[in-house]
Amino acid sequence: MKRIGIILMAAAMTLVATSCCNSGKKCGECGESCQCSEKTAAAEQPQNESKSKVVIARVNVKEGQEKAFIEVTSRLVEATRQEAGCLFYTLYQSPLNPTEFVFLEEYADQAAFEVHAASAHFAAFAEGTKDMTEGGIRVDEF
Repeated sequence: MKRIGIILMAAAMTLVATSCCNSGKKCGECGESCQCSEKTAAAEQPQNESKSKVVIARVNVKEGQEKAFIEVTSRLVEATRQEAGCLFYTLYQSPLNPTEFVFLEEYADQAAFEVHAASAHFAAFAEGTKDMTEGGIRVDEF
């Protein structure tokens, strides 16, 4: 995973220094009105400037509760994928530690995420899994 991140970072850095016009020169060196500085600035912006909302939620379940957790969660996943603002929503179970689960979520924007968090299916998930988890849900938002 670390290697992939390094490769992606190198590719992104390469994009910043490549030619943006027909002269073959690097951005800012061509002297043409090809908007080199605008392209360079755009290339330096973080990739998530689309204002989408990305969430990574980690959950540890009590040993022996994995199947029950998946059953309750499958209803959440199915319903969430039907939400208008949901771009991506899936659940992964660790192959190394079957009590560890990770939700990967992407919403069109903050408002779509808030609709999800206030939904009846999310409330049912929270209620249905409250005695199955250890340490609560750890959420990272991007």
